[in-house]
Amino acid sequence: MEGAYVTTIGHGPTTNRRRLRIRLRELRLDRRLSLEDVRQEMDWSLSKITRIENGSVSIAVNDLRALLDFYEVRDVEQVRDLLGLARLARRRHWAAEFHKYISSPYMDFLGYEDDSRRINQYHPFLIPGLLQTEQYARLVVTAGPQYRDDSEAAGARVRLRLARQDRVFAPTRRRDVRIVLDERALKSVESPQVMLDQVDAIVSRLPQLDLVVLKQDTAANSALVGPFSLHEFNSTDDPDVVYLDNQPDDVALVEDDLLVAGYKSAFDDLYRQAASGDDAGHILDTIARTLRRRLSAG
Repeated sequence: MEGAYVTTIGHGPTTNRRRLRIRLRELRLDRRLSLEDVRQEMDWSLSKITRIENGSVSIAVNDLRALLDFYEVRDVEQVRDLLGLARLARRRHWAAEFHKYISSPYMDFLGYEDDSRRINQYHPFLIPGLLQTEQYARLVVTAGPQYRDDSEAAGARVRLRLARQDRVFAPTRRRDVRIVLDERALKSVESPQVMLDQVDAIVSRLPQLDLVVLKQDTAANSALVGPFSLHEFNSTDDPDVVYLDNQPDDVALVEDDLLVAGYKSAFDDLYRQAASGDDAGHILDTIARTLRRRLSAG
C-alpha cells in the first residue's frame, strides 16, 4: 500500500480517525509486525495499541511521529497526510456537548452520519429518528427504563435528535437520504394528535428525502431484518458502514464488507417492495385523514 495517500479535507473527527486507524493497521501488516512487536518497540501497553487500531481512541501527533518512524515511513507527503489525519481526528465532535448522555458508539454513529454521502434507514416499528417530532421523540426516549425518571438526560437526547435533523437536512449540505417507512410505524403511538403531528412533519420533509412506505400487508417478513442505518460514502478511502439500531439507547457498528453488502441488498429489497411517489403520499394522506376523524370524534 506504499504511496496510497489519504485526503484530509471535508470530514469530521470520526471519519478521519477511521481513515487513520485503517492506514496504521495496513502499515503494520505490510511490515509483518505483530501488535506485540509494536508494544515492545514503542514501550506502550497492548491495550493502547489495540484501541488506536480499532479507533476507540485518537493517537497524539507526537506518538504518531514515533510510530511512523518505527514503521520506516519516509515519504514526506505520506507523513504529512497521516499527521493531518491525526490532528483532524482530535477535533471537537459536533455533538460533544451531549457526550455524557450517549455512548461512544453512538457518538461515532453521529459522526459517520454527518460525513456520509447517502443515508439509508429502515425501522419496522418506530418512526426513524431523523423524522421524529419533538413530542414523538420524547415518548420514545422515555418509554425505556433508563430515561423514564431522568428528565435531564431525556431532554438532552431529544435535543440531540432534533440537532441531528437540522444538520442532515440543512440546505447547505449535499447528501441523499432514503428512508423506508414501515406503515406499522405510522401507528406506533396511541395519541392521535401526536401521530397526526408526526405524519404532517413527515410530509413536510418530503422535498428533502426519498421516502417510500412499506405497506402493512406486504411487510410480513420485513421485521426479521430489524432496524438499521446504512451510511454510504462513495469513497475508496471510506468503506460504507451499517449501524444496527437498539432503540432508544445504543447502536452497534457493522463494518465487515460481506455483512454491509448483505444489508445493502436487504435495503434494496425493502425499497423495491414499498410504495413510492404518489402511492406513498396517498398512504400518508389516508392515515392523516383517519387521525383527524378520530380527533374530531373526541
